[in-house]
Amino acid sequence: MAWWDLILERVDVGDEIFTPGKGLQASRRKPFKNMSKSQSAINIASGNSVVPLERLCFDTIQEAYSENLLLWLRVASLHDNEPFENSLDKLVREATGSQLARGNYICSILEHCGLVRYTMRGNKKGIEAA
Repeated sequence: MAWWDLILERVDVGDEIFTPGKGLQASRRKPFKNMSKSQSAINIASGNSVVPLERLCFDTIQEAYSENLLLWLRVASLHDNEPFENSLDKLVREATGSQLARGNYICSILEHCGLVRYTMRGNKKGIEAA
């Protein structure tokens, strides 16, 4: 089953999800809210911004894991700079051509749906397939 279909089943409009925060104990988590969903995108509200999370973002991550089940992707987003190597944000930016930093939101939704789990490598937080 496509991850996107599971996400649409498990994330409802109005759901509040939290960004990953720092460390496995997730300090400094911030909430965001699912404002709408369709077959092509989920739109979330974070602060005063509405951020589109297109299906392509999630399909890209699912494809990466289908090619390598042991893949570990860093959970980190730099808003104005190049994304970190080996990060979910880098894969999404390359796939979409957009420079929006959406990795934290996507990781949170994937984890909320039970598709990935957070792990630490040193002081770096990442996701791996659940």
